[in-house]
Amino acid sequence: MKSKKIILGVNIDHAATLRQVRGGTTTYPHLSHLVKLVKAGGGKQITIHLREDRRHIQDHDVKILCKKSVLPINLEMAVSEEMLRIALMNKPAWVCFVPEKRAELTTEGGLNITKVLTEIEKMTQVLRSQKIKVSYFIEPSIEQVKASAQANANAIEFHTGKWVLSKGVPKQKEWGRLKAAAQLAHELGLRVHAGHGLDFEHAEKIRKLPHLHEVNIGHSLICYSLEMGLKKATQKMRACLQHK
Repeated sequence: MKSKKIILGVNIDHAATLRQVRGGTTTYPHLSHLVKLVKAGGGKQITIHLREDRRHIQDHDVKILCKKSVLPINLEMAVSEEMLRIALMNKPAWVCFVPEKRAELTTEGGLNITKVLTEIEKMTQVLRSQKIKVSYFIEPSIEQVKASAQANANAIEFHTGKWVLSKGVPKQKEWGRLKAAAQLAHELGLRVHAGHGLDFEHAEKIRKLPHLHEVNIGHSLICYSLEMGLKKATQKMRACLQHK
């Protein structure tokens, strides 16, 4: 049986966080240089989240990376007219719609597609008409998968944070939800992605998810890179994702 090749997207938001700690008064870490290290390590995509509060990625980062990055850009963003305008202006390869709250430390869960169905369906149509592929960051829920297909997404990205943090029986149940949702997504013609909280240990486990095509990993990789460098951390994460 042929091994499944899972695309590794690397989220560099927290590299930008380090820069913004000084109020944007430094140019380092230089995100374009980090993109090259990710590519050298075998990463196939760069993920960035332009938040409303601009706590890490800035508008100029989006502009520069979408124009000059040596890897495709996956732009995470809220369901808003402001973000839609920015995406259409910069034309990333992918847009991933995500939930967003100002008070959260990080994305706390999946986007409720049924709640924003009318808006997200219209925005998806506009983006796809401009050759921008669209994914939705959702919980591994049958209802959310069906709504995502209805809104005509190219892909769904499952929020894996709950599964990563769970233990014992709850972890097994969450894995069951992921498998069932992934199977349905595949049957409905949606590409299956996953992300949030994935480290080396869970990358080895997530590769067994049926029909998994892509993962996007940020926080753990940036943390690992402080010890081993971003290129080596990316290489090791890629190795974790490959079937043996």
